[in-house]
Amino acid sequence: MDRRELLNVVPLFAGLSLRDWSEIEPLIYERHFARNEAVFHQGAPADTLHIVKTGQVKVIRRSSQGKDVVLRVCGEGQMLGNVGVFDGNGFLASAQAVEPTTTFCLSRSDCFEWVCRCPAFASAVIADLSQRLRGATDLICSLAVDRAEQRIARALLRLASDSGQSTDEGVVIAMSLTRQDVADMTGTTVETAIRTMSKFRRQGLIRMQRRQVLLADVERLHDIAHTHWMAREMDMLPDSACLI
Repeated sequence: MDRRELLNVVPLFAGLSLRDWSEIEPLIYERHFARNEAVFHQGAPADTLHIVKTGQVKVIRRSSQGKDVVLRVCGEGQMLGNVGVFDGNGFLASAQAVEPTTTFCLSRSDCFEWVCRCPAFASAVIADLSQRLRGATDLICSLAVDRAEQRIARALLRLASDSGQSTDEGVVIAMSLTRQDVADMTGTTVETAIRTMSKFRRQGLIRMQRRQVLLADVERLHDIAHTHWMAREMDMLPDSACLI
């Protein structure tokens, strides 16, 4: 695909007219990153919006205790750094290339100019930030009320959605994922992450392939992620209906 075809799948640019595209296209430039190279650092001035052209980038937040927590993995067409670009308070997290990666870039000043002059561009920005807010709200709720296996199932499904590669055996999360990563992403201990992942493996829900996780039964993981634990346990009782 050519440059425009690639960018047309990004909601930020999909609604632009031919005239708008001809004006914004010269403002977009490319940057290239080697495997494990930083795209940007948490707290640094957010002066550039990145859109992944090729490769993958993981977004990492460092806690006050010095732990790095993987928040998400971004693939082709996904935006990076937009919250920091538009609120002006620096990047909320760091971003690191998982593999050799190229991003399309647009400066912060150009982003603001196009928000002011192009309603379609502004609407796409609002929609993306709203989606981020909804995701953050869901995560806060999950951390407050969900059991560890629900949170871990959701995290695996989210990573598969962001960076999954379909195979005949299931969906492979295309990045190395340690038990510590799983624990940090879901607010659990490493021991709980190990126990839950082992349980999923025994149940045939996941398999490990060279430090990568293969989701062998996405449907059952989805059921675990989105069904309240009490309902699942009641379904396992022989005469659960009479107890309600």
